[in-house]
Amino acid sequence: MKKVLFLLFLLSGLVLVSSCSKEENLAEELEVTINGQELTFNTIIVDRQGSIDERYYSAVINSNTSRIITFYANVGDDGENAVQNFTYTIRGRIYKQMQSSDMFIGDVRINNNARFAMDFSGTLSSYDAETDSYDSIVLSDGRMDVEY
Repeated sequence: MKKVLFLLFLLSGLVLVSSCSKEENLAEELEVTINGQELTFNTIIVDRQGSIDERYYSAVINSNTSRIITFYANVGDDGENAVQNFTYTIRGRIYKQMQSSDMFIGDVRINNNARFAMDFSGTLSSYDAETDSYDSIVLSDGRMDVEY
């Protein structure tokens, strides 16, 4: 009888611990619609370079580097101006967040030493030297939530 009670107690403890673990449904990925195409970047690398507070983020799809999203943010910075140098590279062509432009907004909701979460949308541009013009892409419904 003691063994049964002990096992019942142990099982209920495991259920309690698992139900109180970190936030449920935390998708550690970056999702975005680019020019109408929904994409999920499911490989995210968080790198600390330079200052202790700088975090560099890279996201790719299934470890394939033909499409890469990169940016950086300082730990603790949040709001619409926290994301710096947001770029999207597709097959070697780089689309960038234009300097001093309100055409791209990255709204950082959580930014600490353990988690980063943001919503983003806007327009990124790429300069084409052959045509001496800019090409643009539109990002919408972007979101990222990652623990590290």
